[in-house]
Amino acid sequence: MNNYKIHEIQASDLKMLHRFARACFVDTYASQNTPENMDLYLRDEFSEERILQLLTDSEIKFFFVKLENKVVGYIQLNWGKAQSETLDSSLEIARIYVDKGFQGRGIGALLLKQAYDLGKVLGLDWLWLGVWEKNTKAIKFYQKNRFQIFDQHVFKLGNDEQLDWMMRRPLIGT
Repeated sequence: MNNYKIHEIQASDLKMLHRFARACFVDTYASQNTPENMDLYLRDEFSEERILQLLTDSEIKFFFVKLENKVVGYIQLNWGKAQSETLDSSLEIARIYVDKGFQGRGIGALLLKQAYDLGKVLGLDWLWLGVWEKNTKAIKFYQKNRFQIFDQHVFKLGNDEQLDWMMRRPLIGT
């Protein structure tokens, strides 16, 4: 892990974040969704304009993990009104992705630690996320990291309404 560097993403990193985030999303979900729904979602949520809007929100932080100068993972953390579901005293992991070629190397755990650390600095009690019910690999990863399902919500990908499991774990004692 000593070779991996984590740092907060700034507006000046917009192009790099845009390329990496889009590529990870497509790599993860394109095979399980229609091209039309993927195109709609990418247009609305992964445009440079939308990502810049998120980067400049005072209740959202992004972090990259890099190996040398190559981005291998990122996380988007939301709190307050920026959360997709407004939960009291909670930090939302809105997005967490690791390049497929680097999965299984502890990068996801490094990103989760960044989330825990920020949640504690902000004085929050819970870390939570929504994960697609069909993403069994991610669900197992979160369960391994002591997240538990506590609810569900609809995630709209293009015109497709999908079910997300809402998972959380306490920040106290972590």
